[in-house]
Amino acid sequence: MRRSLSSIVSISAVLASAAARAQPAPPPERLGLELAVGLDAGNIFCKGQGCDGFTEAGGLDLNVAYFLRREIGLYLEGWVMAHTESDVTIAHYVNTVGVKWRPFPVITVQVGVGESHATLAYGSSFQNQARTDNAFALMGAAAFDVVRSRTWAVAVEVRAGNGFYGDRDGDGQADTVGRNVGVGATFTYFGF
Repeated sequence: MRRSLSSIVSISAVLASAAARAQPAPPPERLGLELAVGLDAGNIFCKGQGCDGFTEAGGLDLNVAYFLRREIGLYLEGWVMAHTESDVTIAHYVNTVGVKWRPFPVITVQVGVGESHATLAYGSSFQNQARTDNAFALMGAAAFDVVRSRTWAVAVEVRAGNGFYGDRDGDGQADTVGRNVGVGATFTYFGF
């Protein structure tokens, strides 16, 4: 009985050691340069002079980030959401620079400031186009990595950005606020 118990313990120790060695190495920390592209669905919202409401829209964002440490990075991003109906396309752009914070290896939060503008285009050639002046913008996003390799990740992301247009009456409040809100997927490459 004692011999059988000793054999079972020995075999268990060998199997546990083999299983520990068979585990894949954890992915390396994400430091340095990251390039990302995202697609999202959501809406464009406008409230103020000449507009009041929202419409569904699709979006595209391009992002370049540099992580100084595992949890802190700086980024530059261009993001547009657009809606087309009956040969008319409305687009709202929110372009920002800011900070990315990664409290956990699979969660990234970003906030930034920058500029926004909107365009209204008629026809398929976009030759007839009106554009707003540039305005102050704020943007925030949160992403959760659902797939990750050693050099890339795919994340589900939620994002929102506001553009604050005009203050003709001088009350310190924007006359018009344009807002993008989107949920989508982002592909990030960081294997440089």
